[in-house]
Amino acid sequence: MGLLIELLGLLLAVAIALGALKRNGVDIGWLNPFTFFHRMRWKQKSSIPPLYALGHPIDVVGVMALAAVQTSGIVTSKQKEGVLALLCQHLSMDEADANKLWILSSHLLRHRALDVREVPAVMQKSADKFSDYHQQTLMNVVKAAIAIEPPQNPAQTELLAALETFFNKAKSAPATW
Repeated sequence: MGLLIELLGLLLAVAIALGALKRNGVDIGWLNPFTFFHRMRWKQKSSIPPLYALGHPIDVVGVMALAAVQTSGIVTSKQKEGVLALLCQHLSMDEADANKLWILSSHLLRHRALDVREVPAVMQKSADKFSDYHQQTLMNVVKAAIAIEPPQNPAQTELLAALETFFNKAKSAPATW
């Protein structure tokens, strides 16, 4: 009985000490084991740049089409109209949806050219959702976007090569069970 009273006294002393620490500004919230895994998952999710977290092939097509025309420098109105027409034609979008995809893509790229080394990171999250039809559509849209204002520059050639390399590696990778 004496041991039980001592144990309850110890728990009460710890509770009072933690309350005093909290009142004096010491954060003890990290001690909560129930929120530890939630914080870790949120940290992993929020630490990925949005450009590398694209989960749908349509979003990737929009980003790659914009990246193809941005490699030549500043995007002209002719290039923008051409890419919007391509998105409407190949992705069966209306003009408003194509414009929203353009705005999303330009926000993700933040008015900078996409580096060829970033292509696998951009494609990684949505790679398993790309069927052969999606791959052909992506390549057709990027090639047509490049052809809006010829000639094709070396950066555009590297972008096409990086996309083809990514899809070839994805096809040759063994399927997981």
